Amino acid sequence: MSIVDQLLDGNYMPHGHCLKWQPDLLFLHVVGDALTVIAYALIPLAIVYLFHKRHDLAFDWLFIMFAAFIFLCGLTHFITIVNIWHGYYYLGGIAKLMTGIVSIMTAIMIWRLLPQAVAIPNDDDFRAQNEQLLQAQKELLEANELLELRVLERTKALEQLAHTDALTGILNRGGLMDSLTIEVERAVRYQHTLSLLMVDLDHFKYVNDKYGHPCGDSVLTEAVNIITKACRTTDVLGRYGGEEFLLLLPETDTDSARQLAERIRRDIEQHLFCQEDGLEVSLTCSIGVTEFQLDQTQASLLQSVDRMLYSAKDSGRNRVVVNDNMTS
Repeated sequence: MSIVDQLLDGNYMPHGHCLKWQPDLLFLHVVGDALTVIAYALIPLAIVYLFHKRHDLAFDWLFIMFAAFIFLCGLTHFITIVNIWHGYYYLGGIAKLMTGIVSIMTAIMIWRLLPQAVAIPNDDDFRAQNEQLLQAQKELLEANELLELRVLERTKALEQLAHTDALTGILNRGGLMDSLTIEVERAVRYQHTLSLLMVDLDHFKYVNDKYGHPCGDSVLTEAVNIITKACRTTDVLGRYGGEEFLLLLPETDTDSARQLAERIRRDIEQHLFCQEDGLEVSLTCSIGVTEFQLDQTQASLLQSVDRMLYSAKDSGRNRVVVNDNMTS
């Protein structure tokens, strides 16, 4: 008898004899094994289908081996059903041997993969990591908001610095021109008066030459303080040139501007500069005054007040010249 004939020899005593062919025992064994065969056939198909669709899942070979193990278990149960009526015990033995081999291989793979499987985070680990990420995100958002606030503050500071005279702290020429543009547009829009004062410290170069530049810087700073104290909060003061200052007076006519100019002239004339340096420096100033006319441009307005200032200086200094060479 060949090996194939021996394997397919079903003349051994059927297993049904052990059950005495009792219907109830046959029902229990056949139905139980049949259901197991169906389940053991569907489970491997489901596993193979899953890994066919999901290539990103880890431990794929382990699951394939597990599917093979389940399939062989189902085959063993199927042969057990056949052997109730026939004696294919060689086939049953081979199926059990293959099941045992695959089972051992699957067990070995499981034990080798246990460290990796154990290292996979569980729900608590994921929850803790998620909380850490949320906290990190919150801290990052707070840091970003703080950074944006600092950038905004720094931008404002740089803008202010770009429009501020470093020595006196008032507007520089660029900032002054921006403010003048705004005030001229407002005066035109609302038909309001606007006057300008241009103040020049007389013989300021002499102060620098005789007392030095530190004393000259103190003179400029103290002069700004004197002018600022005489102004309203709505007035705009800026450094137009070296020792020249431009004062914007919104809603102020010529007479009011002249009165303010006279007050500034007297305050500077009566003030003793550089006393903190142990000196008593006397100084005067010349002031030009003009009132904005609706048909004027910003350039012509500056030319007008500049012309009044030089008229005051040409008339002997320490005086105020208003509009068309009217002096006081």
